[in-house]
Amino acid sequence: MKIGIGMGSYTRRYGLEEGLRRLKAHGYDALDYSAFIHTENPIFHVSSSEFAATLCRERELIEANGLFVGQTHGAWRCPARDASEYDRAERFAAMVTGIRGTALLGAPYFVIHCIMPFGENNPDHRDELWEMNAEYYERLCKVAEDCGVTLCLENLPFTALPLSRTSEVLEFVRMMNTPTMKICLDTGHAAVYGDSPADMVRMIGKDYLATLHVHDNDGRSDYHWRPGEGVVDWVDFGRALHEIGFDGVVNLETGPVQTDDPIAREQSELELAAKVKAIAT
Repeated sequence: MKIGIGMGSYTRRYGLEEGLRRLKAHGYDALDYSAFIHTENPIFHVSSSEFAATLCRERELIEANGLFVGQTHGAWRCPARDASEYDRAERFAAMVTGIRGTALLGAPYFVIHCIMPFGENNPDHRDELWEMNAEYYERLCKVAEDCGVTLCLENLPFTALPLSRTSEVLEFVRMMNTPTMKICLDTGHAAVYGDSPADMVRMIGKDYLATLHVHDNDGRSDYHWRPGEGVVDWVDFGRALHEIGFDGVVNLETGPVQTDDPIAREQSELELAAKVKAIAT
């Protein structure tokens, strides 16, 4: 297994080139690229030539530092804004752009959230919600297939949403029945339900588990704590990944302690890298 982290955890602090250098020096292999995560992000509002040039330049820098982009994240909005056809179309267009950008970055996986036309905390309309998502992602899968990218549907922490729990995500992906859609298991989101991330790994299995978002919490709220700061059993989680033969990236969706003390910052960065290495080995 490789280890990865959101590149912004370093590049926001140190800038792109120094951030990448430090990421590699701390032992990371892969990056989670997040510029496609919100439809309002600047990357969606430049010309197509500038879009391609920016991503190709960043890919060159990433690869020059011995790293690769393991996954990117598709556009969504929180609170959910999927109720109207206009909003869903705007998000769809942003995700098409994000998929094309993912291909330019050489990344295999594009993480997605289900569309939430009835809001993220509405327990009603289960059948209609699933039907709308199936139609939406069937169209997006065609784009992803053409670009050589796999969509990875993520489990969510919205406990009233009928397409959020890991078991529901697995059922939906099986229903879609396409090699262009797999699963991104978010450990913190699973923990919000009281589900063991290790057991979720075993339930999903190697055929469907493509990517990970690794972080911790108190078992009630989605805090994105570092591993070991909450309720997740990380020893069992690592064991489960080995049991199913997971050979992807153990990707952190959390970051080192935010501090202006350079010594404390360096120590936190090294400690976090050591934690994810321990999970992966």
